[in-house]
Amino acid sequence: MQLTDITVLKTALNWLYEGKSIWLCTILNTYGSAPRPVGALFVTDGQLRQGSISGGCLEDAFIDMLNDGAFTRVASVFSYGDHMQGETIATELPCGGTIRLLVECLQPTNIVLAHLEQWLQFAQSHSGYVRHIKPQSDDIHLELAFGQYSRAVTESDELIEIYYEQVWKCIILGISQVSMSVAQLAIMAGYDVHVCDMRKQFESSWTYDADVGGVDITWISPDLLVDKLANSRTAILALAHDPRIDDLGLMSAFESKAFYIGAMGSKKTSIAREERLQRICELSAADLARLHAPIGLNIGSKTPVEIAIAIMADIIRVKNKIALDAL
Repeated sequence: MQLTDITVLKTALNWLYEGKSIWLCTILNTYGSAPRPVGALFVTDGQLRQGSISGGCLEDAFIDMLNDGAFTRVASVFSYGDHMQGETIATELPCGGTIRLLVECLQPTNIVLAHLEQWLQFAQSHSGYVRHIKPQSDDIHLELAFGQYSRAVTESDELIEIYYEQVWKCIILGISQVSMSVAQLAIMAGYDVHVCDMRKQFESSWTYDADVGGVDITWISPDLLVDKLANSRTAILALAHDPRIDDLGLMSAFESKAFYIGAMGSKKTSIAREERLQRICELSAADLARLHAPIGLNIGSKTPVEIAIAIMADIIRVKNKIALDAL
């Protein structure tokens, strides 16, 4: 689950506790250029809304349908797109794609409240889990799940299962202006963000802490944090511009299953770093090939924000398995 969808769950719970009926939408499948990922959430009470179905182009039409009496069952499936025969059909997205939705009409009962409370707890734990919905019997429940899934959704007339893998994670090594901008963008993109440093003298320069919706610094050796947190859904970013921080974290990063390892610096600095790491850690050419350095897409970035955009764009590219020559 994207961390941004946790806000949707919190809003849904708040409305239910206020005694409202709500409609909770989960994207089951997309075709073509549909802009939202499978599993993404949208909730409305018929007027107010949180989250998104389609990035903004269909929400008004959906709420109009609700106010006209549509979707009164506890759970039903609905499709936007004129090529999906045998389904309830609305309009195709302006971008030409289609979206298949699970629409749940939920009342503020103890069973529904308990289900959403458990769902929020699972989502906030960042663990993998699966949500089971039996539309014909109005039965909904969750269970923790582990490992990789071949599909995000399995669906039949009797059962819909939606699989949520662990949240993507971003470990930032070192405090800097670039680090702060990367942390802001990564949180907005739904990543679980961790920042570490050992240089307490820079503490006052970090203003994006948890009190303002950001992340607090973990004062620990970067290799220890990497060893503790890194997995196959983790990006490790060496942004300190200080070998005492960057090199320590990178040494552990190469021993992890991180899907992205990057380090900031000029081409000259990057070459020197690779030579140093190869000499100290006896890294192979295959090991060094995992390192993105200089980090980020080459878009001519100069300012901290521009550099952060380039970094996050490259992380997203690798996560989504997009080759550089495909850009």
